[in-house]
Amino acid sequence: MELTTTKKILLELLIKKETSRKELENVLNITSSTLSYTLKKIKDYILISNRKSIGLGRPTQYVLLNPNYWYSVGIKVGRDYINATIFNSKFEILEKNALKITKEYMGNENISKLLDSVLSKLSLKDKIKSIGIAFSGNVIDKKVNSYILKLKDYSPKDIIKKHFGNIPFTILNDVEAIATEEFVNHAGEKILVLNYGTGIGACYLESLDYFNKNYKKIIELGHFYAGGNEKCYCGSTGCLETLASEYAILKKYKFRDLKITEFIENEEQYEIDLKEIRKLYKNFKKKAEIIYEDVFKHLTVSIINTFKLLSPKKIILTGEGVTPWFSQVLQKKVLSVSKEPIPIVYRGIESNIELGAAITALQYYIIQSKL
Repeated sequence: MELTTTKKILLELLIKKETSRKELENVLNITSSTLSYTLKKIKDYILISNRKSIGLGRPTQYVLLNPNYWYSVGIKVGRDYINATIFNSKFEILEKNALKITKEYMGNENISKLLDSVLSKLSLKDKIKSIGIAFSGNVIDKKVNSYILKLKDYSPKDIIKKHFGNIPFTILNDVEAIATEEFVNHAGEKILVLNYGTGIGACYLESLDYFNKNYKKIIELGHFYAGGNEKCYCGSTGCLETLASEYAILKKYKFRDLKITEFIENEEQYEIDLKEIRKLYKNFKKKAEIIYEDVFKHLTVSIINTFKLLSPKKIILTGEGVTPWFSQVLQKKVLSVSKEPIPIVYRGIESNIELGAAITALQYYIIQSKL
């Protein structure tokens, strides 16, 4: 499908939130008259504001998406909750709904029932343009496979159609959703998101261009070979998650005979222990350094190698297992062995997966539209 000038403008506004006319002309390499003509065509979808210039110059015109038109739903399907949030184009939350997931409610049929319940509670349905759903699992061709959620070739298409008809929708991995949000937060810089906790995932994002096959790389970092002889729940042996995730820390700290398959299937039983190791550095810093030592070594290798391959401008650390202390120590380890500086940014658990999913869906809606 052709990426018209109109779509390019709307996609640029989705990333930048607002931008001046001059910036749009430069980024899209178009003339002022072409921009004026195109903006008139999409006047119902955008807002234009004038701001006083310094001195005696003419006011500068800024363009942004009309927040009352661009409504999108972002849904996170995780181990503990299904969260559904409606956003406008200024990324303001208009409505939020959540349902708790228990171990008994995993699997294709049960997840469909929960999604059905969440979607039935959403209002503003006539204004919603698109839906994005982020899953903890692998997504290929709009189908989800997740060991954690017990999903196999799962598609929510029928549930979405039941509530919204043929509305455009996207399905993505949760780390991909985090990377999309971070990409927008960092105004379109090339980034690598490393999501760390009971699992380890990564996503590299250099643009939001669906027509560039290399714009995004979802990296199953946790299942890269890292040594050791433990069989992972993915079926391989020696995965990074067996040696460097919070499972590995928990095993070293308290549960010597624990196996990763047992841990993943019964993670809720270890919630108190996980909270304990995440706060260990506050009162027992030296002990935390010893417990985490091997983890930092393995992560340092992974980060440096991935950085050399992809050359992102920033590496964003996210996830439940990331604390300011974790981020600082890891950055020191990386800088101590890397010849070139690698900028690592701490984000922790603040990432908004639903927002990343909603942005992705809105982008897809723009590309698929006839504008």
